[in-house]
Amino acid sequence: MTKHASIDGNDPNAAGATTAAGAAVVGLFAFIYALSVFFWLVKTLSAWLSGRGWHGSPPSDPVLLLRTAVEHPTGLPEASRDPALPSGPGWLDDVLTALAMLLFAGLAGIGIWFWLNWRRRRGFRLFRLGYASGHEIRGMLGKAAVLRKAHSVRPSTKGKKGLKPRDVGFFLGRDIRSRQSLFASVEDVFIILAPPRQGKDVHFCTPFTIDAPGACIVTSTRADAFTNTYTMRKQFGDIHVFDPNGLINWPEQLRWSPINGCHEPMAAANRSTSLILGSGLEIVGESALFIASAITVMRCYLHAAALGRRTLRDVVRWTSQPTNPEPIRILRAEESAGRAAEGWASELESLSTRDGRMRGAVWANVAQALTCFSDPAVLEACSPGPDETFDLATFLSGRNTLYILGKEKKNGSIAPVVTALMEDLFDETRRIAGRMLSGRIDPPLTVELNEAAHIAPLPSLPSYMGDSGGFSIALHVYLQSLSQARSRWGEHEAMIMWDNAAVRIIMGGAGNVDDLEDISRLMGEADEVRSTVSSGPGGRRVSESTAPRRVLSSEEIRTLKFGSALVVARAARPVEVRLTPWWKRSDADQIAAGKAATERRIIEYTRIDSGAANEGGPAAVTEAS
Repeated sequence: MTKHASIDGNDPNAAGATTAAGAAVVGLFAFIYALSVFFWLVKTLSAWLSGRGWHGSPPSDPVLLLRTAVEHPTGLPEASRDPALPSGPGWLDDVLTALAMLLFAGLAGIGIWFWLNWRRRRGFRLFRLGYASGHEIRGMLGKAAVLRKAHSVRPSTKGKKGLKPRDVGFFLGRDIRSRQSLFASVEDVFIILAPPRQGKDVHFCTPFTIDAPGACIVTSTRADAFTNTYTMRKQFGDIHVFDPNGLINWPEQLRWSPINGCHEPMAAANRSTSLILGSGLEIVGESALFIASAITVMRCYLHAAALGRRTLRDVVRWTSQPTNPEPIRILRAEESAGRAAEGWASELESLSTRDGRMRGAVWANVAQALTCFSDPAVLEACSPGPDETFDLATFLSGRNTLYILGKEKKNGSIAPVVTALMEDLFDETRRIAGRMLSGRIDPPLTVELNEAAHIAPLPSLPSYMGDSGGFSIALHVYLQSLSQARSRWGEHEAMIMWDNAAVRIIMGGAGNVDDLEDISRLMGEADEVRSTVSSGPGGRRVSESTAPRRVLSSEEIRTLKFGSALVVARAARPVEVRLTPWWKRSDADQIAAGKAATERRIIEYTRIDSGAANEGGPAAVTEAS
C-alpha cells in the first residue's frame, strides 16, 4: 500500500526543523538511560554470579551506576555508594562489561544489516493476490486430481486399488503458500524453462526419470542424466545406451542406422527431413530452394541404400560424389521391380546434372547434415549389423530405459542423428499406441528431452507436443529460454510449442528482458488497493483507489531463488513452488550410492578404452540388441 502525505497552510521547513530538534532531545535522553541500564545490568549480574544474590532495585539505580562509571572509568567500584546495590568483584565487572559490549556490538551489526536489507527488500509476496488458491490447486494439480484421470490415461489400472499419484503422474513440488503437493498427469506435456546451472537436472530430469511409471527415453548432453538414474532404473527393466560420441564409454551400446526402415518411401522422406533440419538448416529465405533440394537428395540416397542393402558408409561416399551414378542405378532397378518410389531416380538424376553452382550448394547442405560421420566412432555407432535390432514394442511393454547421449558441438554435432532417431521412435510409438486399448501406451512412455534445442531439435516437436498426451506419452521439453526455442524452431513454431504445453515450469536466472516480460504478462494481474492520505485546512483526508498490478514482475521472475520455480498449468493461476532435489528424496541414499557406483564404472571403462587405444587395439565395446 502506497501512502502520500502533504501539509497545506504551514511552513514545511519550520515544521521539519521543530520536529528534528524534538527528536534529537528525546534520542539523547533515551541513549543516556539505555547506557545507564547497561551498567546496572552488568553490576547486578556480577553480584548474582559472585553469590551475593539478585536484588531488586529502584528505577533510579541505573542512573546512579552510570554516574559511578563515569567517576571511575577504569572499572566499576568494588561496592556501590548505595549499600542497597550489591556488587561482585571488580574484575568480574570488567569481564562482564567487555562481553556485554561485544554482544551488543554484534546485535547492532545484525540490526544494521537487517535494516539495509529491509530498505532494499523486494515486495513481500506471500499474501499477494493473483496466485492459485488451495481450491484451484486441489482441483487441477492435487493428488486427487491426478488419480481421477488414472483410468483414462492408463486403462490397465481400471479396477485396481491403492494407486499412488506417481503411478500416473509426476511430483512437481510444494506450493509455498498452502504447502500442498503438486502433481501433473502423464498425459500433460511440460515445458521447463531453466537457464544453465539452475538445477533442472536435480529437481526435474533425475526425479522424473526415476519415477517414470513405464518406459523412459532420455536425451542429454551431460553424463549426469545417466549416472544419477542408471542404478535406479536398472532395477525396473532393461537399459539401452545410444552414445555415438563416447560421452560415458559405456560398453553395452545400442547401435542404430538412419537407413533402417527407409525401404518405405514415407520413412525415407521423414528421415531425410530430420537429418537436414536437425543440422540447423531452415527452409527460409533465398536458401530455401537449396535446402529443399538437399532433403530430396538425402531422401533418394536413404531409399537407395535401404533397397540396395548398402550401408551408411556408402551414403557418406555418395555425398562426396554428386555425379556418382550408383544410387540412381539402384533406384531405377528397384523401380522397375516395383519396390522403389516412382520418379525418385529421375529426381536425383535431375539434381545431379544441374549446373555446378546449384549442384555444389545442394550437396554442401547434404554434407553438412552428415558431418558428424567424419568421426569414425559415430559412423561405427550408426552401422549396426543385420542381426542388431531394437524392438520398440518390447521396450514399451515394461519400465525399460533408453539413454540417448551426445556431446554439444558447433561443428559435427550429433543432433541430426538424434533428431532422426527420435522422430522414428515417436512415429513408431504412435503406431503401436493405435493398436492398444483406448489408443494409449500402457504403461505410459516418458520422454525427457533434456537440452532439446542442442541435441534433439525435432522438426515435428510442436505437433508432437499437441497430441502426445492423447497417446499417454509424457513429453517433457527442457529449454534454456523462449529465445532459444524461437532461434531453433522459428517464431511461429516456438509459439505453438508454448501454447501446446499443458504445464509450464519457469525457473529463475533468465536474462532476456523480452522473455521475462512475456512470462510476467502470462502470470496475469491483480487489483491492488492504494490509499492516499492528505492534510489541509479541512483536516486529514484518506482516499482509496484500485489499480492493476502484475502478479510477478520481470525482476521477481529473474531473481527466483535456486530450488523454487513457477508453475503455470492449463487454466489455473500461477503457483510458486518449493522444489525437492533428488538428494532430499526418501530414496536419496540409494540414488547417491548408485550414482557413485556408476561413476566408478565409467572411470574404469574409460581407462580400459584408453589403454586399448594406446596399444592400437579396438576399444572395449559390446554391441547390444
